[in-house]
Amino acid sequence: MYSCGNSKTEKTELVYENGNQKVEIQILNGNDYLEYDKPTETNFVLTNIEINTFSVYGAGIRILETKDGTLKTEIKVPNNYLENDTLNVKVRFGKKTEENYEFNIPMKTAE
Repeated sequence: MYSCGNSKTEKTELVYENGNQKVEIQILNGNDYLEYDKPTETNFVLTNIEINTFSVYGAGIRILETKDGTLKTEIKVPNNYLENDTLNVKVRFGKKTEENYEFNIPMKTAE
């Protein structure tokens, strides 16, 4: 008997760790991708990182609030804005922003 339950789907890894410091992107609609032209609430959860030393760069990112080590944002990328279907989100943190990392978030067209 064969089962489809063992099939694995590749999930996009939206976590950066360096020692005891960690940045995790949580897409709050439950997906591991964003949809074009659709505003999506997204949290940047920081572990052992001072929020006032953290910055994020990327197309369509709007900061909503910062609270308890979490940067709450909304991301809305216009259709046909990116060359490929990947949103590059750069983060920096640290006293002299020596820590840099680039997340690549898949983009899809809303159905």
